[in-house]
Amino acid sequence: MSDIPEEVRRTVIRDIYLKADELGWDGLSPADRTTWYNRWVDDEMLGGVLTRYMPRERARMWIKDVPMKHYNRARSGIGPYADLVSTPLPSAYDIARIALGEDWTVLNGTLREKPNRCQVTDGHAQKLMIWGNPRNLKSLVWAGLNARVDGLPSPIVVISLLQGERLAESERRRHQKVCELAGLNVRVITTRATRTTSANRETPALRLPDG
Repeated sequence: MSDIPEEVRRTVIRDIYLKADELGWDGLSPADRTTWYNRWVDDEMLGGVLTRYMPRERARMWIKDVPMKHYNRARSGIGPYADLVSTPLPSAYDIARIALGEDWTVLNGTLREKPNRCQVTDGHAQKLMIWGNPRNLKSLVWAGLNARVDGLPSPIVVISLLQGERLAESERRRHQKVCELAGLNVRVITTRATRTTSANRETPALRLPDG
């Protein structure tokens, strides 16, 4: 896999991310994703390029395990392919401002992933912010519990919904209860992905917290 020239590698990943954006990847079922992996391998501009450097089945595995494994982290501005996405999600700085207020910012060098988390401050207090979508609640709560055990700053769980997504009231109450039982504060926010252009590349995609 490392035999792919870097320029070719990054071009293919950028093209795959663009196609995933157009498909609304987060909303696809596992079966639909499998279908698209196969179609991408058959695509002359994607699989056709990759199969110059590896067998067809290995190309399919590469698409799944390299670009798409990093897709959501890249959209959050994290990892080696963050600059290749065309519709990035709000960054850690955006999430902190949406969930906690305009005075909050990220402390340099504290950003971690799996799940996304970082230390934030308003110049007085300090917190460990852990964020992700509702499907990742288990890993968010587990990270919060480990933060408490390790003596890190007070953890806060931020459940981030994309514009158009909604939590049923029963789900919202359940998430709240789970976090309360774990001794964790929780916020639910709504954000939107923003198409990247030269004009808005540095502009945060901010929305107000829900509730």
